[in-house]
Amino acid sequence: MEKTTVEAMRFLALMVALFLAVPAAQSWSKEGHIMTCRIAQSLLDEGPAEIVRNLLPDYAEGDLSSLCVWPDQIRHWYKYRWTSPLHFIDTPDKACNFDYSRDCHDPKGTEDMCVAGAVSNFTTQLLHYHHGTSDRRYNLTEALLFLAHFMGDIHQPMHVGFTSDEGGNTIQVRWFRHKSNLHHVWDREIILTALADYYEKDTEVFLQDLQNNLTQGVWSDDISSWGECEDLSSCPTKYATESINLACKWGYNGVTQGETLAGIKRSIEKKSLQDDRSMIVISMGRILPMMAVLVLVLVPEAQSWSKEGHILTCKIAQELLEEDAAEAVKNLLPRYVEGDLSKLCTWPDQIRHWYKYRWSSPLHFIDTPDGDCSFNYARDCHDQHGNEDMCVAGAVRNFTEQLMHYREGSSDRRYNLTESLLFLSHFMGDIHQPMHCGWTSDAGGNTINLRWFRRKSNLHHVWDRDIILQAMSKYYDKDLDIFLEDLQKNFTTGMWSNEIPSWVDCEDLSSCTDEYAAESIGLACEWGYKNVTNGETLAGK
Repeated sequence: MEKTTVEAMRFLALMVALFLAVPAAQSWSKEGHIMTCRIAQSLLDEGPAEIVRNLLPDYAEGDLSSLCVWPDQIRHWYKYRWTSPLHFIDTPDKACNFDYSRDCHDPKGTEDMCVAGAVSNFTTQLLHYHHGTSDRRYNLTEALLFLAHFMGDIHQPMHVGFTSDEGGNTIQVRWFRHKSNLHHVWDREIILTALADYYEKDTEVFLQDLQNNLTQGVWSDDISSWGECEDLSSCPTKYATESINLACKWGYNGVTQGETLAGIKRSIEKKSLQDDRSMIVISMGRILPMMAVLVLVLVPEAQSWSKEGHILTCKIAQELLEEDAAEAVKNLLPRYVEGDLSKLCTWPDQIRHWYKYRWSSPLHFIDTPDGDCSFNYARDCHDQHGNEDMCVAGAVRNFTEQLMHYREGSSDRRYNLTESLLFLSHFMGDIHQPMHCGWTSDAGGNTINLRWFRRKSNLHHVWDRDIILQAMSKYYDKDLDIFLEDLQKNFTTGMWSNEIPSWVDCEDLSSCTDEYAAESIGLACEWGYKNVTNGETLAGK
């Protein structure tokens, strides 16, 4: 039970904790705990699932989520007052790290009385289920409910916070127009805002979105790593360390008493950040140098795109911008990314299935006729319903044109130029990944199942991520910074240094995007699809 139960709880906790509601913001709440437990229970194998059902009281009717908030409800009851310090960890102010022996105690100094200790303790208790009903040392029903709840708490960053402000509880702020505190913003406000803004307050739709991201979306490739720790004691330490790091990076960062957060510092969805900006003209001559560096940046013989690819791309692009364009980009980025475009380059992938942004899904790719290795905008740039301009080439045109309006300043409210910048940065990556411009019947290689070395994958995913991960592992010791440095050298003094001027050599915006898409489908035919069959093992060939 240890591995399966704890990892399932781990999946759900990180899933909600990592960019659950809005980019770069994590929140926990009654709603968060309920959704967390529902997803956790759905991920359990049959054996542990049966154990969970056996331990739940009859009135729960087998539904763990119906009791996931119970530890909050009883924490102040006389019988359960001892559990109060188990919901959090107080670390030294500004420490931004977790040390179990130093930090895991209650106000009286009693050891192991913190959420990390609670996760270890109740997991250990649940292992005794296998001893049968004769073992009366523990109430395993309570142990299950405590573990399910505390696995949520330990992944909400402000539950692992500084001592003097009680994890943000004494930092008074405003969330939009009402008074709150920093802890409560992260505990509940963010998730309620997300529910209202993106899911019409429908928890079921929100839940389905999260489940999709676990099974086939932005987190599906990361799940296997979430349970990686040496033993039971190292797991909670790892979780707590991640949380205090996130609290320092996002929760406390730049927040002062009485501040109005209003979703602006932590979200790019609410409004464009253009007030009082200098009226810099972003002409094609300014924006295209950023676009150009997104071509052929990964490995010489093959191009792949992924989370890592988008991050690398945006880092290199921002380095090559001319001064005015660089300033404009920094002005448009929300403050919490501290001027670093790469921190939000994966945002369009994270939100493409959110209710508010479902319209953006077809903008990530182009479907061309089967066997045709050319791109024709009028023929190919549409969604499945035939709506024109709904493809990645159309998206690059559209968001570039929107960014031209930057020169009109804050008086122009037609566009959210922060979102335009993030969409453009991301889609300039997608349009240069060949399998994002692929054939209709196989959905750009997504339905061509094969093996990459020893594991199952599909042709699209091999080009989207497997190649770059293989390159990082084989040549760069899995160090993204070393990989980045090597790529930058190829732009400044290496194999691509003489080619850069030609990458923006097109007559106008329309011809640029057509050229990019044509190059991609050409490469897909020449390298991606060539001689590949269903079930084949590529093994790096």
